[in-house]
Amino acid sequence: LASVLPFLVIQSGFSYTEITALVLASNIASAVIQPLFGLMGDKKARPWLMSVGVALAGLGIALVGVLQSYWLVVLAAMVSGIGNAMLHPEGARLAYLAGGDDKAMSMSIFSVGGQIGFCLGPIISVAAVTAFGLSGTLVYLALCLPYALVLLALSKRFLAFGVRGGGSLADRGKRDRWGAFGVVLGALSVRSIVFYGVTSFFPLYLVATFNAAEDSASLLITVFSIFGAVATASAGFMSHRVPTPRLMIGCFVLMVASLASFLLSGSVWLCVAAVMVLAMCLNLFNPPAVALAQEYLPEHLGTASGLTFGVAVAVGGIASPMLGALGDGAGLASAIWVLAALAAAGLALSIGVAAIERRGAQKG
Repeated sequence: LASVLPFLVIQSGFSYTEITALVLASNIASAVIQPLFGLMGDKKARPWLMSVGVALAGLGIALVGVLQSYWLVVLAAMVSGIGNAMLHPEGARLAYLAGGDDKAMSMSIFSVGGQIGFCLGPIISVAAVTAFGLSGTLVYLALCLPYALVLLALSKRFLAFGVRGGGSLADRGKRDRWGAFGVVLGALSVRSIVFYGVTSFFPLYLVATFNAAEDSASLLITVFSIFGAVATASAGFMSHRVPTPRLMIGCFVLMVASLASFLLSGSVWLCVAAVMVLAMCLNLFNPPAVALAQEYLPEHLGTASGLTFGVAVAVGGIASPMLGALGDGAGLASAIWVLAALAAAGLALSIGVAAIERRGAQKG
């Protein structure tokens, strides 16, 4: 959706306010309803939700470029957001169950899929719209509808996984631990805010502070995405060597240091290096942390998936305009210092997760 927005402004004449409302509507539609689909999956396995979700996500984006009425475009964006909301809880739940004893690895693989889409989506959108005008968004029907049929054909196989994990936590008969889950969810929410902040403000900071060319500053996001994808792919292997709470602590420590270095370095190349480190830290602990959050809710895997993939991500989207307002009023550096403070809060939450795990081990 983000890569189509400039074309909507130029070719359809939508204002920046209308575009902002469009993105907000899509995000809210996805975030609010996502835990509800997760709750549905907790009661009964519904793998067909993934198939319908992929189809709706593609249909919504396809119609964004075709419809003429602004409010119909908003509705199409919301349909796409609802499709995402249907896919993630059931998909993450099944990824967790399919992981067996190596759930962090399975969540890493699942998350890599999202990273690949995040990288390829804008490329496909720009190429299609440049070649065929706004109607080029119809290309997403050719991508999403066949894959929706593939998922539908695999529904019976997916049903075999049931609704509850068979890992060590469930085997020991432990119940849902909502308090522990909430601490991990808090850390994931902080991660989302910092993620949105980095992608939104860092290129602008380079332009304002170092007079970098706009296209060069935009390349920073490409660098961020590449290093983030590598980190996500490595997360499962890293979880074999480092316990998840310790990994979270290490990543947040480096986040605080990198955010401070970005502001204090005085060198554009050190700023780029800080972005590389941030990309690694933000993505390296995310899949294992999501798997840990799911372990804390063995009876509500779908709900846990909906909250970690829906609400936690939405928090970043909601906080981003607030940080933007702070940047307008007090300067971008102030907004980035707030990100550093939030990363410190994430560090405190991660230390709390480590304490929870330590107490659990002692009781065990």
